[in-house]
Amino acid sequence: MVSDDDTRDDDLVWRWHDNLIYGIRFDIGDPEKQDWRSDLVLDIDFIAEWLCEKSGEARFRVAPTTLTFHDVADLRLSMDHGDSEGRTAMSELSIDRVTRERLERPFEFWRWTIRLNSPPAGKIVFCASGYSEMMRADPRLVSEQRLPRGERSLGP
Repeated sequence: MVSDDDTRDDDLVWRWHDNLIYGIRFDIGDPEKQDWRSDLVLDIDFIAEWLCEKSGEARFRVAPTTLTFHDVADLRLSMDHGDSEGRTAMSELSIDRVTRERLERPFEFWRWTIRLNSPPAGKIVFCASGYSEMMRADPRLVSEQRLPRGERSLGP
């Protein structure tokens, strides 16, 4: 059950706006060894800073980043790239906004929704205890909201 008082419209809504997702991985533990890990790992180009030049041109500081959501449950992936009968290649996902709602539990646990710009109407919904974010390199100054494809490193 979600409590209306704990709906968060905080900095996380726009923290990852227009960040591209290049990879999705599930980091699942081994219950037989009492490893209950259940993480959703996203490989993103994190826009650390948006810069407006005096000329009106926008520039960005972007870093390859691993975004991990912890203790994930109830994962739903909803995205449709269409049916081109195989003529259109798969592309990265683009984050529009991220919201979370606190679930009524004796410990912090949230329902997260990642709404996508691309593909249109796409979303990733899940429950998780929280997240961690690790930049794998210093942010680079670039003219687009992404790192050049040949210059990005994929996450672990």
